[in-house]
Amino acid sequence: MQLPFRRAKAVTPGSSAPLLTCLMANQTALKAYIRRTLSEEADVEDLFQKLLLKALRMDNQQAIDNLLAYGYKMAQSLIIDHLRESQRQPDELVHEPEAPSLCLDTLLDHQQRITLYKQVIATMPALRREVFIRRRLHSESRDTIARAMGLSEEAIKKHLSRAMDDLRQAMEKLDPDLSPNSQSGSHSNKSFR
Repeated sequence: MQLPFRRAKAVTPGSSAPLLTCLMANQTALKAYIRRTLSEEADVEDLFQKLLLKALRMDNQQAIDNLLAYGYKMAQSLIIDHLRESQRQPDELVHEPEAPSLCLDTLLDHQQRITLYKQVIATMPALRREVFIRRRLHSESRDTIARAMGLSEEAIKKHLSRAMDDLRQAMEKLDPDLSPNSQSGSHSNKSFR
């Protein structure tokens, strides 16, 4: 099947408009060329758009004698890049990751702790709460927090220590087995760090 081609004049250095005009005038033929390799119509359209963008961004430093041939070379390059990219990132995972199964008791315990943490954090003094959130939830360094809040690093340590004590005390009220005096007391520290 012979596709109609529209010839355009050669591009002079510094101008991308003639190349862009040529690509637009020959879009049916260029899309057919792309379609020979890519079966998905959405991919064909995406690649043609990338082709136009590439032509639009070009700052030609040398004259192009055959604009259409140059357009095909650009399309070929984009097709190769697309195929390489699709091989690197498959659309589907071969093996779906499995979530560890949680028993209902563990799930309820986890939700109960989260609710308790939220309540304790909400009742902390504003300064302590902000320091705790910035350090524990946003992973900011103590030095960064100190500079941002106009406090000494020692003050930041004290606020963090007090916040951790507040959480520990609330957990002990919820579950006395988490007390440092109990045999499983060493477990309580792991929950907070």
